[in-house]
Amino acid sequence: MPILSSLAAPVPPDLPAPLTAREAERQRLRSLHRSNLLDSGDEERFDRLTRHARSHFAVATAIISLIAEDRQYLKSVMGSFPRTLPREAAFCNVTIAGEDTLVVPDLLADERFRASPIVVGPPFIRFYAGVPLRGPGGWFVGSLCILDTEPRHLGPRELRQLRKLADQAELEVSGSS
Repeated sequence: MPILSSLAAPVPPDLPAPLTAREAERQRLRSLHRSNLLDSGDEERFDRLTRHARSHFAVATAIISLIAEDRQYLKSVMGSFPRTLPREAAFCNVTIAGEDTLVVPDLLADERFRASPIVVGPPFIRFYAGVPLRGPGGWFVGSLCILDTEPRHLGPRELRQLRKLADQAELEVSGSS
């Protein structure tokens, strides 16, 4: 049973005409593949950012994820988290559907996520905050996110810091092509 529906990423603002959701998703996947990061293995330039995020926010896990057609691939993960998930079960799938940081203080209290196997079972994730990352061409291809096993909130200063780390990750993702 799908936890989350597959959502197309927002269209980059510089495109001239509206695209169908199907064409937008095709363009988003093209952007992801142009990044040459999918299934590319660990790289210190990404691990440095997730290590910093995990330490700075004192969370159980920090991730840079990429959302492929049918799955989430973790380009970098610091902490305990499944290396791949079906796309419909990935919190980051919801993140890339919007322009803003997605913060869920308590995943058990959010109807979109409360039945997720990684919320009700190991690693028992309760908090999520993710920032969508643009790839080549401006399409959202993944996210930088932090997760914890306890509910929590982020203040304005913490949200700015998360955005700064995501900006650095986005430069790495966009510059990979």
